[in-house]
Amino acid sequence: MNIKYLYHRFIESRAVKYIRDRKKIISITIVFFIIVPIISLIWIKSMLYPKDATSTAFIEFEVVSGSNANQLAAKMHDLGIIKNQFVFSLYAKYTGKDNKIKAGKYHLSPSMSPEEILDKLVNGQSINEDIKVTIPEGSTLKTIAGIFSEKGLVSQEEFFGSLQIDKFKNKHSILQDFPPNATLEGFLFPDTYFLPLGKNAEFYIDILLKRFEEVYFDKVDSAVKQNNIDLTPYEVVTLASIVEAEAKVDSERPIISAVFQNRLKLGMPLQSCATVAYALGEHKAELSLDDLEIDSPYNTYKVNHLPPGPIGAPGLSSMLAVANPADVDYLFFVAKGDGTHIFTRTYSEHLEAQAMVESNK
Repeated sequence: MNIKYLYHRFIESRAVKYIRDRKKIISITIVFFIIVPIISLIWIKSMLYPKDATSTAFIEFEVVSGSNANQLAAKMHDLGIIKNQFVFSLYAKYTGKDNKIKAGKYHLSPSMSPEEILDKLVNGQSINEDIKVTIPEGSTLKTIAGIFSEKGLVSQEEFFGSLQIDKFKNKHSILQDFPPNATLEGFLFPDTYFLPLGKNAEFYIDILLKRFEEVYFDKVDSAVKQNNIDLTPYEVVTLASIVEAEAKVDSERPIISAVFQNRLKLGMPLQSCATVAYALGEHKAELSLDDLEIDSPYNTYKVNHLPPGPIGAPGLSSMLAVANPADVDYLFFVAKGDGTHIFTRTYSEHLEAQAMVESNK
């Protein structure tokens, strides 16, 4: 059998000629019916993310009786609350929420997704019912529980009773790879929230977790990967919580982060007073020598690695400092007493800096 002859017969066949003659039309058809819809779906999905996940601004937004989703979307877009009014309107119609929006005044933020905004408008969580809750950067779970209790949202007992990670793992991907015995310490994002009354503790914890996840994956995760930071998300937050506790001036956060990361690479203990204070369960202006001897995995004067978990909730600036450490070779720093530090490379330089600080007291 002549293979070459059969091959030529095949390529000269009517079927092949038909396909060849209509190659351009087929290509256009594939693009139109397959590629364009895929790109469109990706674009629509991107428009359903918050306009600015890190925004702390809240805008007073009024829904007039009789307003439809399209009118509200146009107004939200003009105010910079949402990314795209067409996608917002489409999503509202698709979910059947476009005709369930309640009139009233609401606190809306660019950090909220269209889903969150619609839920708020449909549930009628207006300004009169919202409770303003501010979680300061560096707050521990104990501090956050106290804030929620003071605001009359939930008791501290209910708050602590709802902190089991298993309750939230299915909703939040960042919790999937937590080490054994990990807690939610450090992962309830410090921010200002407007929250409705009458919800259970899981509802509020879920909101703070979702906010953390939005900020981390929107701003921090890409920087960690781009700079080849050899830390898991859990370790990034753990180190960021220490930076949060040690740094008082924003410009020093990347430097303090670099000091700790330099120490980790060399197998040196972090020697952070903040982790010892966390182990003690109280904040002290100065730690005693006895304090530094406490037997705890959080005593970074004794262990030469990160503590088991975060010591508080770091803000975005501290997490970015871990993702973008300063390009320095410092290994030590000493507080000057005014919120700033003296950074040094060697132990002898560190002792000189300590002596200088003492002499200036």
